[in-house]
Amino acid sequence: MTEPGKIRNIGIIAHIDHGKCVAPETKICLADGRFVRADELFEELKERGRLVKCDESEEVYELREPVGVSSLDKDAVEIVEGKITHVWRLKADKLVEVEVKNGRSIRTTPEHKFLVLDPSGEIVEKRADELEIGDYIVCTQKLVHEGMSEEELKREVFRRLGRDFFVHLPEEEAESVLELAKERGIKALWETLEVDIEENSFYYQLRKGRIRADILVDLAEELGLDLADLYDAVEVSYRSNTKSTKPIRLPEPEDLFYLAGLMFGDGCWNQLTNGSEAIQGEVKRIASDMGLEVRVRRYEGKTARIDFPETVPRILEALFDYPRRKKAHRIRVNDFLTRAPLDCIAEFIRGYFDADGTVEEGRSAVSVTSVSREFLEDLQLLLQKFDVASYLREGDGAYTLYVSGARSLERFPGFREPEKAEKLKKLMEKASSSELEKVPISGEILREVRGDVPTTRMFNCYSNYEGGQVGLTKSSLEKVISTLEAVGVEGEALERLKALARDDVCFLEVVRVEEVEYDGYVYDFTVEEHHNFAAEGFVVHNTTLSDQLLAGAGMISEELAGDQLVLDFDEMEQERGITIDAANVSMVHEYEGEEYLINLIDTPGHVDFSGDVTRAMRAVDGAIVVVCAVEGVMPQTETVLRQALRERVRPVLYINKVDRLINELKLSPEEMQNRFLEIISEVNKMIEQMAPEEFKDEWKVSVEDGSVAFGSAYYGWGISFPFMEKTGITFKDIIEYCQQDKQKELAQEAPVYQVVLDMVVKHLPDPVTAQEYRIEQIWPGDPESEDGKTLRKCDPNGKLAMVVTDVRIDEHAGEVATGRVYSGTIREGQQVYLASSKKETRVQQVGIYMGPDRIRTDEVPAGNIAAVTGLRDVWAGETVTDPEDPIEPFEELQHFAEPVVTVAVEAKNTQDLPKLIEILHQIAKEDPTVKVEINEETGQHLVSGMGELHLEIIAHRIKERGVDIKVSEPIVVYREGVFGVCDDEVEGKSPNKHNKFYVTVEPVEEEIVEAIEEGKFNPEEMSKKELEETLMEYGMDRDDAKAVETVKGTNFFLDKTVGLQYLNEVMELLIEGFEEAMEEGPLAKEPCRGVKVSLVDAEIHEDPVHRGPAQVIPAIKRAIYGGMLLADTHLLEPMQYIYVTVPQDYMGAVTKEIQGRRGTIEEIQQEGDTVIIKGKAPVAEMFGFANDIRSATEGRAIWTTEHAGYERVPEELEEQIIREIRERKGLKPEPPKPEDYIEDYGG
Repeated sequence: MTEPGKIRNIGIIAHIDHGKCVAPETKICLADGRFVRADELFEELKERGRLVKCDESEEVYELREPVGVSSLDKDAVEIVEGKITHVWRLKADKLVEVEVKNGRSIRTTPEHKFLVLDPSGEIVEKRADELEIGDYIVCTQKLVHEGMSEEELKREVFRRLGRDFFVHLPEEEAESVLELAKERGIKALWETLEVDIEENSFYYQLRKGRIRADILVDLAEELGLDLADLYDAVEVSYRSNTKSTKPIRLPEPEDLFYLAGLMFGDGCWNQLTNGSEAIQGEVKRIASDMGLEVRVRRYEGKTARIDFPETVPRILEALFDYPRRKKAHRIRVNDFLTRAPLDCIAEFIRGYFDADGTVEEGRSAVSVTSVSREFLEDLQLLLQKFDVASYLREGDGAYTLYVSGARSLERFPGFREPEKAEKLKKLMEKASSSELEKVPISGEILREVRGDVPTTRMFNCYSNYEGGQVGLTKSSLEKVISTLEAVGVEGEALERLKALARDDVCFLEVVRVEEVEYDGYVYDFTVEEHHNFAAEGFVVHNTTLSDQLLAGAGMISEELAGDQLVLDFDEMEQERGITIDAANVSMVHEYEGEEYLINLIDTPGHVDFSGDVTRAMRAVDGAIVVVCAVEGVMPQTETVLRQALRERVRPVLYINKVDRLINELKLSPEEMQNRFLEIISEVNKMIEQMAPEEFKDEWKVSVEDGSVAFGSAYYGWGISFPFMEKTGITFKDIIEYCQQDKQKELAQEAPVYQVVLDMVVKHLPDPVTAQEYRIEQIWPGDPESEDGKTLRKCDPNGKLAMVVTDVRIDEHAGEVATGRVYSGTIREGQQVYLASSKKETRVQQVGIYMGPDRIRTDEVPAGNIAAVTGLRDVWAGETVTDPEDPIEPFEELQHFAEPVVTVAVEAKNTQDLPKLIEILHQIAKEDPTVKVEINEETGQHLVSGMGELHLEIIAHRIKERGVDIKVSEPIVVYREGVFGVCDDEVEGKSPNKHNKFYVTVEPVEEEIVEAIEEGKFNPEEMSKKELEETLMEYGMDRDDAKAVETVKGTNFFLDKTVGLQYLNEVMELLIEGFEEAMEEGPLAKEPCRGVKVSLVDAEIHEDPVHRGPAQVIPAIKRAIYGGMLLADTHLLEPMQYIYVTVPQDYMGAVTKEIQGRRGTIEEIQQEGDTVIIKGKAPVAEMFGFANDIRSATEGRAIWTTEHAGYERVPEELEEQIIREIRERKGLKPEPPKPEDYIEDYGG
């Protein structure tokens, strides 16, 4: 947009509650049929995702492809397929364990909200730590199942048989496979498949038609064979250590699963012990189909037994994890079973219940007992695939699972065994409802739905339900509903009752709530649309991942992202669901007849690494502060708001979740008003303290002027005082809409986007207005300079200044840099300069955002948010400007700083080694702060970076590019430096004694070392003359400056010799030896810092043969090491400045946290009731700081770190640290002494 006055660049400041998590052992019920532990699912899915957030307390990945999971549609009360879009791992220190009446339990964080059936018939949210015994939780009774087809299952059988089985092909198929193989070339095929047998053996298997199952799977893929077609034709044999077992046919899938169920119940490895003649007959039939003849062995006083050949239990072991020993304790439900077709799962259940199940007439239930609780809990979930409810009870060291109630018994898979099947039939004839079928709602609801219909028109005993004398069940509620429909009752309330009568869920009474201490990870899975997932038979209400845009909660909804955009972009697909980009969303909004472009920029809601927060705040001029009406201003919101005000970002206020005040807390209008005033007062207090002096009053939010709005982002409605005046909607109307469950209608009358965006346009500044007063705060240059004036005016004709706020990889466009254009115009094909990185590059394409999409354009003028491709090596925080006359950067990036933390990285699979090396080289090129050391011999490579988080992100990038790696614990990289002077010439002899080199060692001037580390000059990029002048300028003696031969980092090698013969011929080797010595110092083989080595004399052999690398390099290194040890060499540790902004009440907690890490407090400044603390601490002590500072300040601290150079390790710690480093590197624990390098050293 070319009119800056019609642009609003805004962010949203909202507390994102990431506490709704489950314990690692929680089994998540996926749509593909699997039940996967939360921790294992996180590890699996993160490999398919993009890292969104990663620090010591939180790790979040956005999935490239959503993953299906069972989820509850709360309106319809139906279990449907939801889509997991993000996975989370967080730290927790407390859990709540909740147990319900069917015997199941789940552990969640205290903040986790369960779905609870209120007596009013509403499904409401209730925190785990607020649950009470007697509450009724919504639990699953049905699960989505999109498992394998029968064809897929047959293929999976071969995959699971793997290398332990031979597959015997019929002659015709074997010849066909051999011919196809010959066409491809046996050798070529053998090499392609990379099988672990010799080529001759491979050919032999093909010729004989007896092929190892895992090889057959690869062959089938390579040659286009369908394994499902082979299933019925082949035989298989087990490959034992000595010889293969007799080949047998594979049974029909349903028979295979029935046999597995029988063996899980009555099996003992290759024996089945069961006295039922009907079951014996079934087993003999199945065995016959497999080409086996089995006999029933009968013993007096004992149950009959059938013995199978070894191949049968081996097949069950490979497919079902059937245990060889201690079967009763070790049986479990695996993925092969849970992903099977439903017909097959039903046969497994029949087999297991035929073996171990009982029909209990007294209890009116079918039961089965096992010593394995985990197996029965998974069996309980398997039954839910058939919409069967069950409950678990413990007694006498075993567990029993019961299925009861007419509805569940009717859907129960049943028995093949005739006697048990007959008993079940009789049981069902007289079965009634079970405890699990209760619908615990108030009879008052029935009275309201019945309305004016007299009770005489209802069925006999109906009044008992309405009066509460008899509780409702699914069956009785269905009877009530059908009667009400028959007498003409209709409407939403009746539809709600129908939903509650569905069998997709059951409402289970809470029998135990227990808080437990915990120190570990918890997990969450963001599910789009329904925001919940099925786990352990519970409906787990998950975090709505709003990405600070509140997209999931409805603040930026499809109406906003879609309908608003089509005003100007009719060609966009209006029908599709809009996926909102987390970084930027732009929209056109009409206000008072004018169209405005609103750019919503990602504003991080977390402040662990608040450079991101500061950067985001610099890109926006205004912010919508979202506060929960129930919880008030949360610490996280308060912290980010304070930072926004410091950056001169103007706020407006949206009070969210007002519906909960009405429906859950049932506050009176007066109580709600008081609640609102408290929140407004708290926000205004912060504005009073932190806003610029001239805006302290003007920026305060108020209901009367419309800078405060109220509503429910989740339900999509909002109101403000101006909107109420314009539409005539009153607060009384709002209360009625909420109480009558008409919030969807309310969203039509008062859409949240209309109210909020009106507020944004009216109260938040355009770029021209904002930059006039913001530039002096956010740009370090002189605001009165020409550049400063151009920036303040937001001049599109001035010098280019664009600040990059986000860099993302687009699979088509490559790196896309998004940023705010403060002045000038960025154009396609333009040559630009990256001011912080000091590099030139060319813009390929420029565009703007419309909704979540990038729209290509020729140029983007000042005031807009631009999307740019082609900026190689650009990073968030970079300033893009003109190359001829660059502007001063908004943010200095310290790319020269040496990496201070290292991890060892190696490929899990050796075949990935070349690819890993290629990726490491690529990353080192992309990120100038990364240092990579490749060791192709060991396969272990060292990657060094600026901190723990930095290295975690690098590790994830490697995995994202397709290489699975192992990463060591992070290691701090120390330095070795000299603190004294060694004036005496130290001699270093070559191994052949024909060459001698004499050096002195002293420290480099500290001003020079710091200037190089701060990037003020780079010796490697300077001519000898330039370097000489620069060194003298920083304090080096003229003679020393002229003698500099080479520089390695901050270490200098000087040639002070005069007229030495052959010196030029060995100088390259001397430099190589010097560089090796500086890379690995004498104390602990750590890099050196600030060491000046002067070559003062030498004796060099005239014959080149005697002065090669093997002679010269060791000689100079010995001299240097000896000189360093005589010059008082010590270990230096990397330091970091820590800047913490925090309310004054927490100052003591912060200073204590820093000082407890061997840190010092350098400075404390006060701004209102906020203090800014500057501290300094060793990097080695900073691991875990993010988590600890958050705990110490209850989330109210914003903090950043900055490299602070190096300091000598305290004397009392130095010896121990040196020993630890040396031991880690496989060196002798004791560091060397001067005499280890200097011959005839007298001490």
